[in-house]
Amino acid sequence: MDILAHALYGVTVCSRAGLAGGREGTRGTRLWREPTAWWALAFGLLPDVVSMWIPFLFHVVSGADGNFFRHFDGGWLTVYRVMHSLVISLAVAGLLRTWRPRLFAASLAWPLHVMMDAVSHSDGKFQTLLFYPFSDWGINGIAWWQHREFFLGY
Repeated sequence: MDILAHALYGVTVCSRAGLAGGREGTRGTRLWREPTAWWALAFGLLPDVVSMWIPFLFHVVSGADGNFFRHFDGGWLTVYRVMHSLVISLAVAGLLRTWRPRLFAASLAWPLHVMMDAVSHSDGKFQTLLFYPFSDWGINGIAWWQHREFFLGY
């Protein structure tokens, strides 16, 4: 889905300033001063940043012709699948629950990102394989890039 949507939903749902804060929230603290908002933003962006931004920068800097997404393949596609695995994201969140409990709610922005992509990506190269590397199963979702009304509502 759109990277901006992942960032905003991550902060809105998984930070103390958002839904994860419940009724108490941050009691008047400005959003940009709330550390969990920044952590939720980072975890919400993490899957796409790690798997796509580096090869995209190489694509742009090298002056390569053609559509970046069409040529996205090989090892970076494996990284994409690992970073978009619900199993991996929940395992990391579980480790953070033990190791850094204050980051746990913010870390749930990563599995939220995965679930958002699962319903907004259709069959094909970028289908979200929820149980990767254990299974190649994924939901045949709505291809957001082909349905503007879905994208606008999202």
